[in-house]
Amino acid sequence: MSIQPRPLLSITLFAMIGASGYVSGAEQKPTSANVIRGLGESVPAGAKNISLSRLFKVYSFEKDGLKYVQINSLRDEVLTVMIVTPGAQQQLPVGSAAQVPMAIVNDENAKPLGMVTAAATCPCSSQVVYDDPYVRIVVIYGANGEYIQIVTINKQTTHEK
Repeated sequence: MSIQPRPLLSITLFAMIGASGYVSGAEQKPTSANVIRGLGESVPAGAKNISLSRLFKVYSFEKDGLKYVQINSLRDEVLTVMIVTPGAQQQLPVGSAAQVPMAIVNDENAKPLGMVTAAATCPCSSQVVYDDPYVRIVVIYGANGEYIQIVTINKQTTHEK
């Protein structure tokens, strides 16, 4: 029994082309219904700077029950965006510091939930940039004002009511 390579190759290529068309057809493009106006922009249109620090800008957004906080430099560079809703906290892949892990601390026991390290020109300083009933956000920065890291402090655990 001999296998003819040409028909087998044709069938394989046809299957691959068909599958790639199926995958690209399944991709969804963002619509106005699932876009948060201003989020990720250097100067978010219509958003007010609510920062508690004079060294950083903070903008807050809400959508579908989630609260987002965006932290910018004074030069309007987006540093990071995070979800601060209790039980859903995470850092989004937006901003120049998106690759720098944020530390989340449970205030109840003062134990970090994830150990992280930071390197910068020291002495280093920190300032609270955001505070609400559930979370406090602190930015750590170097002697020259360069962003180092964000520490998010949970004020209460999600099982408390």
